[in-house]
Amino acid sequence: MASPSVLQGPPVVHSKQRTASAATVEYDDDFEKANASLQVAWSTVMDQSAYYRISSFYKRVKCLLISWDKSCDDLHTDAEVSDLADVLENTFRYKVIRKLLNSKTEKLPHQQLMKFIADFSYYEDAPRTLLLVYYAGHGSPKSSDDGRHGLTLTGQRTLSEDVKEASEIVWESIERNLSQTKGDVLEIFDCCYAGDLGRDGQTWSRRSFEFLGACGSGNTTPAPGPKSFTRALIWALKSLAQQEKRFTVSGLSRKIREAPNFPQDQVPVQLDRGPGSIERIMLAPLPEPIVETESTSNEIEVTEPQGLLNLNFILDKPPTKDVITNFGENLNKFIIREKMPVNRIVWGGLTSWEGSQPSPGAHSQKLVAAKRFKDGLRRRSERKQREAEQAKIPRLQTPLSSVERATLSPSPANDLPQSPTKKRKLSGT
Repeated sequence: MASPSVLQGPPVVHSKQRTASAATVEYDDDFEKANASLQVAWSTVMDQSAYYRISSFYKRVKCLLISWDKSCDDLHTDAEVSDLADVLENTFRYKVIRKLLNSKTEKLPHQQLMKFIADFSYYEDAPRTLLLVYYAGHGSPKSSDDGRHGLTLTGQRTLSEDVKEASEIVWESIERNLSQTKGDVLEIFDCCYAGDLGRDGQTWSRRSFEFLGACGSGNTTPAPGPKSFTRALIWALKSLAQQEKRFTVSGLSRKIREAPNFPQDQVPVQLDRGPGSIERIMLAPLPEPIVETESTSNEIEVTEPQGLLNLNFILDKPPTKDVITNFGENLNKFIIREKMPVNRIVWGGLTSWEGSQPSPGAHSQKLVAAKRFKDGLRRRSERKQREAEQAKIPRLQTPLSSVERATLSPSPANDLPQSPTKKRKLSGT
């Protein structure tokens, strides 16, 4: 079932299959592959029209690359992180900020990373922005008393117990700084046990928060070198930038596994970290910077949607990319001809109908969106009805004294006959 949505507002960046206990993205699933491919096709054709005020891609992509200082990095990640920064800056034209953690300074690594993430969110977050956070270093699983899994980060594998406790970073406690942003968030971790990252509850949202890890829960990943996850990531980014132009994180996950030296038995993990939203995160090189003109400098940022229209298409079989492209082109023509006040048309997702219930997450997000929109219309209608009823109520005035009434209604001339009734009204008796 495909469901494009007409949206007025900022980019909302995915419809996905969920269960109540997990948010793992099965990127090798046929429907996930088809959904990712069709979303890219839909996004591309929507952006061919200059009619819409909001592009389906990000206006800004900001990257925070986190690794360890050479004095406490026994993995020697610096060279690979530098190469990744070069690809993100020069091939994709993303803004890159590098930060080094150091366990041999006065401030604890946990405090350092908390400040790095908080500053990154504070200074770089904005509507129509993707915040990309990358980490390279050691990772180890951590279980809490309530049975939840987590991920701790360190710069060295062998540490004494007292030093280890002071040097460890519990990522979930840091990650909360990214839970409330205007833009979307993508985390990419090259560390062992990346799949042990804890999972939060799922609710409807207009933003995306995805995680791509080097390996699944309980697994390890090669150290920096030809077989490392980061080397495969760099190769995949370069390849997709040339071949696909735009691609989802699911497409990136699959491409990483095709890297020449990447271990065939290693499976990167993809998770939905935060509340479910409408679209999957897409990556693509940003266009060349343009000289700012009056029209571009005065661009209006729409912060809140004013209306949402959902259309679900029940299909006999999944559509092809050509069908989606032709449909998008003709829909663009119709919207332009009718001058519809549409800021953006969002890809609502392709889900399987036969043999299963519709995606709980995708279904609930649509119900919540529809309920909010209907509640807004109902409140507006009730307000107008109250105002109309109040307008019909006559205004209450303070009773006039007999002198005031006599002044406003002078007595008739003495030579004119006067009826007793009128006399009584005038005297107030």
